[in-house]
Amino acid sequence: MKSRFFGTLDRYLFRELLINFSLGLIFLSLLVSIVFAMKAVDSGYSIKIILPWIIDSLLYSLYFTTPISILVSCTLSYGRFVADLEYTAAMASGITPTRLFLPMQLLAIPVALFLMLTQSTILPELQHRKEDIGRFLVKQLENLGNGKMGQLRLDSHGGLVHWKEIRNGKHLTDVFIEKQMHIGSSTGGIANAVAKSGELGDTPGTKIRAERAQLSVDDVSDMIRLTLNKVEVIFPVSKAQSDKPDFLGWHSEKIMLDRFNIDFPINTEARRLNDLPTSQLQKAIEEFRDEERTMREQIAGSEDPAFIDAANATIRTAQKSIRKGDTEIWRRRAMALAVITFALLGFPLALILKRSQKLIPFFFGMLTVLVVFFPLTYGGIQMSRATGIPAWITVMSGNYAVLLISIGLMYRVRTHG
Repeated sequence: MKSRFFGTLDRYLFRELLINFSLGLIFLSLLVSIVFAMKAVDSGYSIKIILPWIIDSLLYSLYFTTPISILVSCTLSYGRFVADLEYTAAMASGITPTRLFLPMQLLAIPVALFLMLTQSTILPELQHRKEDIGRFLVKQLENLGNGKMGQLRLDSHGGLVHWKEIRNGKHLTDVFIEKQMHIGSSTGGIANAVAKSGELGDTPGTKIRAERAQLSVDDVSDMIRLTLNKVEVIFPVSKAQSDKPDFLGWHSEKIMLDRFNIDFPINTEARRLNDLPTSQLQKAIEEFRDEERTMREQIAGSEDPAFIDAANATIRTAQKSIRKGDTEIWRRRAMALAVITFALLGFPLALILKRSQKLIPFFFGMLTVLVVFFPLTYGGIQMSRATGIPAWITVMSGNYAVLLISIGLMYRVRTHG
């Protein structure tokens, strides 16, 4: 009878957890997709253009909404279990609090494994397709029609074009662009700038303002041309190219042009480093490490200052790419493992608080996640990229902190009941 009672209780709790998890996941994912669609429509894009990307956006959001949905399910299900005095009855029957966590494990562990298995393949593909929406929209310029206060991402080097008003899908007014570009200091060199996909290192962005602009697409050469009129260009000049001192090695110069053309590639096969599958990303990181070692060896055997400066610039670019790749790999792992840590957090919270209001554990669980997990995780990403501290320490710090809190709460549940 005892084992049968446990089996019945397990099924009861698992059903509650599964229902709350499913509803939470559907609600959060739809919310993300609706916000994405509303933002796109407000930018002047028609819904028929956005609709094909709604599904991709919905699938992409699962990697971020799933851990939150697990926390929602855990706090609401066990919160109701406590609020309805079922927890008290279970304790009186000799069931330990740790035993009650089994149904949550049966749900959280398979979900975490699924995310771990797919975050290295499906997630990068969805990221790439999400990033690629801008290039698709550019090809549909005639469908953009008229609108105000819009923007369009054109490439992976910060090519974000803002405009105040668009007419007939191609005539823009009050245009602003800030992006990394290969631009010379002479008027002849800047008259036709191309946003290349080569390595730009830590070059500051070029700021471009224009009263009017016209967009056109060359499908043959896969290029987008943005023709600007009455243009102000503020571009960075390195210390090596100028006598003006600057503690960061850069200063800005400004020129005025009547006409200025910018060409953007629209190669949909090109991927950002963060959009590579994990196996390819790890291979790319090793290639950057090899490049860094080679440059250091060449520097050691060279006395040419110009070569040494160029080699050091290549090393900095390689280090930046290595850090970016490492943080992306550990970010994927951190979000997948968050399913487990969020479950470990929500369960003892619901049992410790013992309130008649089942939303109270949910509130404190979400507060912990918002105040502890996300700041540490995404702050850790920035710290690793800036300082080179191993990503497994910084990016995973949010999981470590939540896990420590959960262990403390579980210990209190076990000792105080």
